Amino acid sequence: MPRSGIRAPWEGKAPVSELLADWGATGPWGYVVVAVAAATPWLEILVVIPPAILLNLDPVVVTAVAFLGNYVPVGAIVLVHDAWTRWRSGRVATPRRRHPGRGERAQRVLQRYGVPGLALLGPLLTGIHLAAVIMLATGASRQRVLAWTGASLAAWAVGLTLATVAGVSVVTG
Repeated sequence: MPRSGIRAPWEGKAPVSELLADWGATGPWGYVVVAVAAATPWLEILVVIPPAILLNLDPVVVTAVAFLGNYVPVGAIVLVHDAWTRWRSGRVATPRRRHPGRGERAQRVLQRYGVPGLALLGPLLTGIHLAAVIMLATGASRQRVLAWTGASLAAWAVGLTLATVAGVSVVTG
């Protein structure tokens, strides 16, 4: 305790790592956090799976929950895009001013990598959610977006889980 008699809020409490480890290993709430974190844009499965496995959550369940947590929002993005496209096509056409450069960068990204490449590299480049938006905005079909993002997320989830489990087994002997 400091000389002033005032205690810091963290004094006398367990370190955060111990709290997380105790909490993560004790039940389903760890998996709920995995799903919510995976569904959060820019918190890709790359950031979610290794810590969850390090907190002694079951790797198979973590993989499935992280995949679903990341893939369900992609489905929602596709549904919202479809609804928006239908709404927009039903409106009376009014002349619009062309904004130079608008959408051209997204088109260049898609031309460079294609739907499969953007889906596979999405977790690293932009996040899978933004990659789905780019693919849809540049004219990719919803079936291709769903298929390729699903395949990409499955590959990333399984590969990352295997790498994390292998790394943990090497470190722990």
